[in-house]
Amino acid sequence: MPAKDLRARSYGYVARNSFCSRYMSALEHLRIHKDPFEVELALVGATPRRVQLFLAEHGSHDFNRQRVLELVDAAGSFLPVRDLETGEWESLNSRAVVWIGMSGCSIEAEGSGDELFEHRRSVRIALAAGGWLEGEILYSAPDGGPRLVDHLNRSERFFRLWKADELFLVNKDWVLRVVENGHGAE
Repeated sequence: MPAKDLRARSYGYVARNSFCSRYMSALEHLRIHKDPFEVELALVGATPRRVQLFLAEHGSHDFNRQRVLELVDAAGSFLPVRDLETGEWESLNSRAVVWIGMSGCSIEAEGSGDELFEHRRSVRIALAAGGWLEGEILYSAPDGGPRLVDHLNRSERFFRLWKADELFLVNKDWVLRVVENGHGAE
């Protein structure tokens, strides 16, 4: 029997023009493409590290930070990441994320640095995992709810903290307290 016939009969062999090969090629256009986005990530009980998150490619001009916020705010979601130091691929439980830091350069590059907010509060945040974050919480509030506590009590699991040239998405589940700097009671 010729060698070609033996290969065709062997287990697992797929010819280029076979149905399976054509089917897999047809499915390629259905694959969801992912955009890597570099962030600093702090997990509970771990040292912060640089990772790449993988965001679904939307084809629109969505802000990357908004896409990251939507990804981590999804209930019970696992995050696909690659550790930039070790090169390991991981799936992290988003509930174990204390904060995610993004550089100001990436925010400016996506054109989202021009947002306008009605309120600005300089704060220190005590984290249950230990340590503090300092920065500003910028927000807009509907009539009758301009207090910082009203903003923090919104349903989203993460809130934004701006610090010089970085933006942090902070998980409310890991915040012990928020201390306003130089601001009296409202």
